[in-house]
Amino acid sequence: MAVGDIVRQPEPGRGGIALTDPQAAAEIRERWRANLRKAAGETNPEERKRLMSIAVAGAGISGVETSAELALEMRKEASSLGLNPSDISVYLLSGQKRLFLEGPDKVGKKLDQVLREYGVKVLYNMKVIQAEAGAVKLSNGDLLPVGQCIWTIGLIPNPALRSMGLPLTPDGQVLVDECYRVKGAPGVYSIGDCARIVDPETGKADLMRAGEGALQADRLGKIVMADLEGRPAPVHKSASSIMDFFCIGLGENRGFVWGRKWGLHMIITGKLGWKIRKLAWDKGSMLR
Repeated sequence: MAVGDIVRQPEPGRGGIALTDPQAAAEIRERWRANLRKAAGETNPEERKRLMSIAVAGAGISGVETSAELALEMRKEASSLGLNPSDISVYLLSGQKRLFLEGPDKVGKKLDQVLREYGVKVLYNMKVIQAEAGAVKLSNGDLLPVGQCIWTIGLIPNPALRSMGLPLTPDGQVLVDECYRVKGAPGVYSIGDCARIVDPETGKADLMRAGEGALQADRLGKIVMADLEGRPAPVHKSASSIMDFFCIGLGENRGFVWGRKWGLHMIITGKLGWKIRKLAWDKGSMLR
């Protein structure tokens, strides 16, 4: 059982557009481009500023990547239209007190610094309550004038699992043992984003990332063979038990890489970070 996940959608009626698939991405791109074309002919400074502003609601890795890409591409487009690129405003709304909860505080601060250098302003402890015409209503009651709101609020296990009669966590992931066997269902295994897979040594659950799925798939083959042959099967071991490693894309030739091994932290940014991120993405996606 490896039916994966789907992109989490905002509640109906909250406005904006969720970044869910290539079609949504194309619609998002056309909207901000249309807003910049309007801004090029707008004489009211406040309205021009609003048209050149965008809010990204949700500051996980998808939100970080989306906001950085937008800042890069919107500035390019603004320049081609005769607008001042520095007038572009990209706001990243985080409901947490810092970025990158997967790593230590100092890594989150470094990521914030890099984003600011690229033109992204992060608003912490702040959520979008409603995307209205011309603005977003924030959790503190303020209205933030923007031309567009994009939702990047993470992933959820495939909802189809709830109709399959399998044991699930409250969040909807399949319950498995340390060898990916579905509890109470002999002969059934589950891996990937749809499964709750926990390292028996550390108690740490795997994240919903392609890299983890690739490692699980490789191990699952060995587990199934062991079960068929009646010998002890290998157990799950999280990738982080070997090395914590995250790659974030921030636009062409711009990346952010963090790794931790033996208590030592490694941070790589810029073009080299982007190349490492691309290599890791291709490997995790099993591209050759």
